Amino acid sequence: MDGGETTTHDTSHDTLPFRLGDIEIKPRFVDFHPSVTKIRTELLFQWKLIRTDWNQQFTIAVISAVLAVLLGALNADIFDGGNAKIAGLEGLQVAGSTAYFQMVLSIACWAWFLFSLVQLFPIMRTHTITLLLIWGGFGVAQIYFHSYNRNFPISFSLSDMMGGFLITLVCIFFLYFFIKAVRETRDLHVETHHLHEDVRVMEAAMREHSLAGWTIICVTWSISAMMSAWTGAHYIAERTGSRTWALILHLFFSAVTIPLMIWTIWFPQKMLGNEARVRTKAAVIAEEDLMSKAILEVSPDEEAW
Repeated sequence: MDGGETTTHDTSHDTLPFRLGDIEIKPRFVDFHPSVTKIRTELLFQWKLIRTDWNQQFTIAVISAVLAVLLGALNADIFDGGNAKIAGLEGLQVAGSTAYFQMVLSIACWAWFLFSLVQLFPIMRTHTITLLLIWGGFGVAQIYFHSYNRNFPISFSLSDMMGGFLITLVCIFFLYFFIKAVRETRDLHVETHHLHEDVRVMEAAMREHSLAGWTIICVTWSISAMMSAWTGAHYIAERTGSRTWALILHLFFSAVTIPLMIWTIWFPQKMLGNEARVRTKAAVIAEEDLMSKAILEVSPDEEAW
């Protein structure tokens, strides 16, 4: 990043240094099914592709998010367990100056991380915010789970899980529609930009735009985000700060979740280009209906003429 300027990531579909069909992998003992070989091939393709795309902007985005996690987690008020009798805004007023300063810096780092991703991946702006909200939703759900049982999921009670369970379902719902939107946008992209009278050519184009490996990355990101949320809540729930292992795992899973999130939003941008709009077919149809109605509607003044 030169002179503080942020440039949009080049995502032209015609500038790929290699194609999925060019990737060859050696058979392994894990290839017990053709789908495993397919996923391994796609993951290797995406890994090689993201390595060619990785630049200073990607690195700064990752560093800012890692700093945000460290500043938020390595806090004196968290280590000593805090004051169980104080909650909400009152807790901010009694927080130490160092802890408060760390919190502000952590928020600033998260804001820079979000800004960087929005600038790098313009067609994924809304979905970038959605993924961050999903990650945060997993964290809120774990707070609900641990409110009544600090050892969750050990000795859990179904009656005490309703709030956290509903929030988790909402997060999974939004994650499902995110994956669905990318898949259906991919289908439209192939039908529009790779239309051919030969069905075999269309099938080859669809295979070239396969999302099986990307879906695995997306699911892995969600599991890592869940584990990050669980370990963080598990450490805080034991107010004596004795669960050091949970804090270490929280930092580890958070550090893993960050690059996985970048991978999750990078690949659709790379595949579809800057001109696409990542939406479900239902959203496209609804917008077309609204546009057609707007065109057909005539204002009262025009009817008078």
